[in-house]
Amino acid sequence: MTYRFSYPLAALAVVLVSACASTPPASDFPAGVRTPTKAEVANAVKGKSFNFATGNIRTDYGAASNDVTAYFSGRSEKGTWRAEDGRICFEFKTIASTCNEVRLLGSDIYLKRDNGQVTQLVPRT
Repeated sequence: MTYRFSYPLAALAVVLVSACASTPPASDFPAGVRTPTKAEVANAVKGKSFNFATGNIRTDYGAASNDVTAYFSGRSEKGTWRAEDGRICFEFKTIASTCNEVRLLGSDIYLKRDNGQVTQLVPRT
């Protein structure tokens, strides 16, 4: 009878160990990134749309204004954005305003989220 219960427990242990062994999200920027100027941040996002490489988040930046729309968790939120040296700041109506660090690596854009996770902004085509 002990063998009957040991197999399900062993299977559960394998699942738990493999879940714990998964790689946590990056909290550091990749090697070789650089801190962009305010103008570089603005030029990198203005009039463009991005998906976060991690998570189901999309951001659309206005071309003629500093409007931004974020899509996440099955809803959307409109607000404004502004560029600073090495950062992009957002003001929304119902979610908390924030400033996030931005780094560039060639044409790749990386953003550090409020939860500390670093994600790449992947251009939408």
